[in-house]
Amino acid sequence: MELMKRGRKMFDEMFDEMFQDVENDSMEYGVRLACADESVFAALAQYYSQVEECEPLCNMPVRQFYPELEEENEISTSAEEVAWRNTMLISDVQAAGIPLEILQQQDVICIYRTGSEEDFAACAEGVTAQQEEDGDGIRPAVFCFADAATAKAYVCGSGVWAPSSSQVVGTNLDDVLPLLASTKGDIRYISGKSLLWEEMPAVDRSVQGVQLICRGAKDLSMFEVMEKAEAIAACFSEGVHILWQIEIYEKREILAFFVREMPHMGASRKRCEQEGAFFVS
Repeated sequence: MELMKRGRKMFDEMFDEMFQDVENDSMEYGVRLACADESVFAALAQYYSQVEECEPLCNMPVRQFYPELEEENEISTSAEEVAWRNTMLISDVQAAGIPLEILQQQDVICIYRTGSEEDFAACAEGVTAQQEEDGDGIRPAVFCFADAATAKAYVCGSGVWAPSSSQVVGTNLDDVLPLLASTKGDIRYISGKSLLWEEMPAVDRSVQGVQLICRGAKDLSMFEVMEKAEAIAACFSEGVHILWQIEIYEKREILAFFVREMPHMGASRKRCEQEGAFFVS
């Protein structure tokens, strides 16, 4: 047992040293978020030093969040120096009423289901139909969530929209797009669950990908996180991609997000052909 403890300590020390020497020279992004639920703003604000109120968009309140920027030993907080990601957190019902040109102006659209799975599949097809290749990838990025709670938990807790300086071991948008984002003809359905550290998700071979946000105090061991991620991976089919990150938090828990194929896609396509497109240009 003592030998195992020493091994874990050595592993964590080596990992810490490895990342202490790595400079993060990636561009910091700010977030301009349109969302009907203002409680999301308060949760996201924990990552940012600067929050500003903007003009409403499609009757939704908008806030922009950005970090302090250090430049030549001086701290700059000018919004003009930040690259922005225009983001929407909307329901399927809201999506149907948003003009196409507004959807096309977004960098990220997080959409969640409130009605039937068939209606949601049709909505997701309508939103992804607005995507275009812009040189840096497909825009807007579209995330389709099973319910509002999962969508809000992802935006507030995934760290994807947080500054890199606030993450212990984090992810960015480029990491999660191949795993979670939907595109034309490849629409993915994201469900979520909050797990106690000792809990395991149900065995489910239909899961195609998993993102884990491992939360705990500063003494949370990297070795423990990797062991837990490996154990969780065994609940799914062999080869399922597991993306994990670490966030300092008041209690130990795991936010788990599971990616599956969107249900009822065949029925959705047939319905769209019979009734016309979900969105009207």
